[in-house]
Amino acid sequence: MAGLLNRKNVSGIGTAAAVALILLLCAFYDVTHDGGFLLSAALGTLLLINLRQTKHLQAQTGKLQKEQKDLQRQTETAQKRFQHIFDHAGDALFFIDPTNGSLLQVNPQGERMLGYSQEEIRRQSLSVLFPGRQMRRYLRLVRRVMRDGYGEEQALQLRRKDGEKLIGAVHARLGQLGEHQIVHGVIRDVTRFRQAENALRRRNRELVLLNEIARNIAGRSGLDELLQTILEDVIAVFEAHGGGIFLVRNEGTTLQLAVHRNISSDVLTDIRNVPPGLGLAGRAAASGHPQGSADVQTDLRLRSHAIRNAGWRGFQAIPLTAQEQTVGVLFLFNYDRRVLNRDERSLLMAIGHQVGTAIQGAELFEALKWQNRLTKASNRELERSRGKLRDNLARVQDHNRELKRLERMKSNFMALASHELRTPLTCVISGTQFLRENLAGRLPSDEVQLFDAVLRGAQRLDTIVRDMLEAARLETNSLYLAREKVDLAVLLRNLGEEFSSVLSKRQLSFDLQAPSHPLELTGDAFHLKRTLSRLMENAVKYTPSGGEIAVHSRLRCFAEIQAERSTLAPFSPNFFRNTIGGPLVQITVRDTGIGIQPGEHLRVFDKFYEIGEIDAHSTSSTRFGGKGVGLGLTLVKGMVEAHGGMVWLESCTDQQPGSAFHLLLPVSLDSVRGAAYG
Repeated sequence: MAGLLNRKNVSGIGTAAAVALILLLCAFYDVTHDGGFLLSAALGTLLLINLRQTKHLQAQTGKLQKEQKDLQRQTETAQKRFQHIFDHAGDALFFIDPTNGSLLQVNPQGERMLGYSQEEIRRQSLSVLFPGRQMRRYLRLVRRVMRDGYGEEQALQLRRKDGEKLIGAVHARLGQLGEHQIVHGVIRDVTRFRQAENALRRRNRELVLLNEIARNIAGRSGLDELLQTILEDVIAVFEAHGGGIFLVRNEGTTLQLAVHRNISSDVLTDIRNVPPGLGLAGRAAASGHPQGSADVQTDLRLRSHAIRNAGWRGFQAIPLTAQEQTVGVLFLFNYDRRVLNRDERSLLMAIGHQVGTAIQGAELFEALKWQNRLTKASNRELERSRGKLRDNLARVQDHNRELKRLERMKSNFMALASHELRTPLTCVISGTQFLRENLAGRLPSDEVQLFDAVLRGAQRLDTIVRDMLEAARLETNSLYLAREKVDLAVLLRNLGEEFSSVLSKRQLSFDLQAPSHPLELTGDAFHLKRTLSRLMENAVKYTPSGGEIAVHSRLRCFAEIQAERSTLAPFSPNFFRNTIGGPLVQITVRDTGIGIQPGEHLRVFDKFYEIGEIDAHSTSSTRFGGKGVGLGLTLVKGMVEAHGGMVWLESCTDQQPGSAFHLLLPVSLDSVRGAAYG
């Protein structure tokens, strides 16, 4: 029995089996051996086996507990590591419910990326987080992950809490969270990268297009072929459905469609010729600025019903310019709504400058070729006429020399005659005055009247001689002019006092408006007063009784006069060539007389222009309608120009009959400080 219960045998069986075996042995050996001894031995053996097994089980239990504690510590460490990675990951991490795509949990980076808190993200609708078509792309990604275990989207658009949109690169896998499947994903914000990539792609596309256009321009064979090639390239790059190019024709009065692409015949008939300023293309040509519309179907600027019927919607027109001049218009259209961004419009404007320069160059080249043909055709005629031209030129030069000689003779004659006439006239006037004064009491009245007539005639002749001498000296720049300060207000008041009796006698009303601010002229006071007196005499002679004469003055700046150069230059071209600017005073002598016809406005300043029917001339300087020798306005013009100014005339308007003579004279800069212009 001891052999049966050895350690090796007992260790391979359980405690209950050992007890049963011992009882069986005891029963077997009970007939031949002492039963008490055997039972004691069996129980001892059983206890020994149980003790050994208990110790072995305790050792196994301690080992398992230690392993369990190690596993627990590793689990806690792994959880901490996961939480640390989850919380501090550089990318946004998401846990997604695969059944409906809702976001279950995001890490702090995801919260910062979207601007929402954890709770707000759980409650937020997917349509808010993924705007428009982006939600369908997101849900397709979730389904792809459920099917394949992995999925990605390189450019999924999301909307932040503040409304700003960002582009995310998404990588997602299928995972297990306890007994549940879950989709976990990583989202990286690639907005700036995508923007830079798009900008680089756009710049590359622009450079390719501009280089292609430049290459086409350099190797062109004809303008129409060049424009057609450029139009096709632009349509392809901007993904438009069609377009065309207008050229400015008929001196800017018409836009003519030169080339086109994908335009129906009905539309072509309607837009073949477009006036500048009408429609979007016409507005681009007239303004020199691009004109666009996201939907021309609702745009009131659209003039073509054929375009509306053709279904055009997105439209963009840019001017083709060269040297700040519009030479054409390029336009693109789409059948769907479209708005070009700023970069696309800038590219089109750059193309517009490039193409505009090419158009201008081509037109100049064609013009030069045509001019060359004309030149060659006319060279023979030119050679034949060159000899005649030389002969004519020689004759003209001879005539010019003769005219200059005659002009000198005329001026010398006027000066000589005036000078020589003054001596005998002085004798006649002084002698007549002496005789009249000494014989007045001894002569009958008719003889006294004769003396008066002789005296008036001599004085009239003396005035004419003085005027002729003054005109001759002005022409030869030999007239002495003082350079002194002249108070304009005093000058005008003296003028009014001089003519007060004449104006009263002729029943003419007089309005004198002196400057409100003291103004000083620099010049000859005597000659300036005589100049204004001549204008007053002119106004009195040509204004019927009951009329009005006004003398006004106002301060003008040179910029104002320069703006009227085209109108005033014919009266005095040298004024605008020689004047360097500065303050000016404009003195206007206006009447309500018979006026002067527009065709005579320049001629009235010529010498002796008024000489006509001798019966119309008068010795009176104030009688209505009387004419003089025609030197008065000539002397006015010469004297004003000698003082650095100019004179011009306005007359015969329906709103204001009569004439207005305007004198423009420079004034001292110190005297205009604080004065009001206009």
